[in-house]
Amino acid sequence: MKLFFYYVTHSALNAIKKLFKAKVLLVFAIFLAGGLLVGGTIGLLLKKAVPDIPEQTQTEVPAASEPEDEVPLMDILELGAGAVVLAFFVFGVWGADKSGADIFQPADAALLFPSPMKPQSVLLFRTMTQIGASIAATLYITLYQTPNLMKNDGFSFWMIAAVFAGLVLTIGISQLFKMLCFVQGSVHPGFKRNLRRFIYLALALIAGGFYLFMEGSGLGIWEALLAFFNAPVTRYIPFWGWIKGFVMFAAEKNAAGALASFAAVLAGGAGLAWLTWHVPADFYEEALSRTTLKAEMLENARAGDDGSLAKRKKDRSERIRRNDFSRGAGANVFFHKALYNRFRFAHLGFLTKTLEFYLVTGLGAGLFCRFVVKTDSYLPVALVLAACAFFRSLGSNLREDTRMWYFLLIPEDSWTKLMWSLAGDAANCFLDVLPGLVIGLLAQGAPLFPALLWIFPIVSVTAYATAVGTFLDLSINVSGGNTLKGLLQIAFIYFGLLPDAAAVALFLLLGQPILALFAVTALNAAFAALFLLLAAAAMGK
Repeated sequence: MKLFFYYVTHSALNAIKKLFKAKVLLVFAIFLAGGLLVGGTIGLLLKKAVPDIPEQTQTEVPAASEPEDEVPLMDILELGAGAVVLAFFVFGVWGADKSGADIFQPADAALLFPSPMKPQSVLLFRTMTQIGASIAATLYITLYQTPNLMKNDGFSFWMIAAVFAGLVLTIGISQLFKMLCFVQGSVHPGFKRNLRRFIYLALALIAGGFYLFMEGSGLGIWEALLAFFNAPVTRYIPFWGWIKGFVMFAAEKNAAGALASFAAVLAGGAGLAWLTWHVPADFYEEALSRTTLKAEMLENARAGDDGSLAKRKKDRSERIRRNDFSRGAGANVFFHKALYNRFRFAHLGFLTKTLEFYLVTGLGAGLFCRFVVKTDSYLPVALVLAACAFFRSLGSNLREDTRMWYFLLIPEDSWTKLMWSLAGDAANCFLDVLPGLVIGLLAQGAPLFPALLWIFPIVSVTAYATAVGTFLDLSINVSGGNTLKGLLQIAFIYFGLLPDAAAVALFLLLGQPILALFAVTALNAAFAALFLLLAAAAMGK
């Protein structure tokens, strides 16, 4: 156990040292100050504009809504807490089907072979780094939003403290579930193959149960959600209900209930850890293979190779085009390469897997808004697709291009090459999201204009996120600091979107929603260009 904590402590310290050497924190401080300055400036403009609104309008708004129609804040908090806990559990178990080669680092083999530690100890270390990053991100976001939640949303200090504590418990339990499922999958391959099917089945049972309840009760969608998921008995459901119950009991200042729920979560977590520890798992071979793979990748990178040793599980189809790439000259070859590979591997020459996913997502969101929620607002469809596109941007052609040796061979300056590669990513994002947005709006029965203008801020946000990730990849050593790198990427994106929110509020106040979309697009494009410049500087060319 002493060796385990020594390994954890020194790995974290080394990652922080590399982070300071990369001077990324200095860039973050400057960027944070600039983002707050832009957001604060627009906020001042908003304050000056608010008094221009007639006073009778402000006094008439509360009287226009009936008190009995308002949903209590505690009901909203409980429903949101349940949704967040369920989402964490689903995504945690979803990632448990990875192989050991995707988790272990080269140093892990050196720790496993000579020491008497169990393989689960090394797995616990890798899990702890993810938990630490998530908790740190939750902490600074919570601290930053505390004044706003207390002043504008009616949250008390105890409610905010309960939400943060509940998030910490949720992160920890979800990672324990992930560890247990991963260990079981390493021993029982059949469990690993069917894990995602189990997730689909569980979600289908929850959705089916809610649908039957709503139909049988005759309640509306919102009333049914509150009655089904916020029923008092749900606070006693293992893990999901316990964490939700802890948050609600603490927010209600029910000390006995909060302590009982907290004790139940700790006891359940200890049970998950005990089950994980007593599985006869063996990760030595996977850790060793990971060590060999990464060592070869680093050696090839130093020798000028692309560093990619990934082997295909099966040969590609003979129908895939292989030798007709002839477009582009100089830096813009990266733009044409991105589009060429898109149409090269797409079904029917156009339908990529990402596009098909957006089509299904857009169609589902549109039908949900039309027949369940019964709203004619196109915002849910646009926001759902925006969230999907944002998470898809975490893996991009630009970040792959910068890791290849041929990126340095093109005789152009680094910023130009980065810009063209990012333009290829943006074009692919546009082509993937647009059909899903159209089919979602048509399914909902909403007008295409001005809803289709949302495609521009969606693409700009993904471009900004891609540029930030590329800058961090080039600034921080790949072999260390991956957890802090992910944390910084979240921070950069979060604070970079503050001016977007301020701009949207300003133009909506002025009655110009379309201009708000273009303002957000312009801001994100400017931030993306800034981080491309920083990435080019990090490349040293």
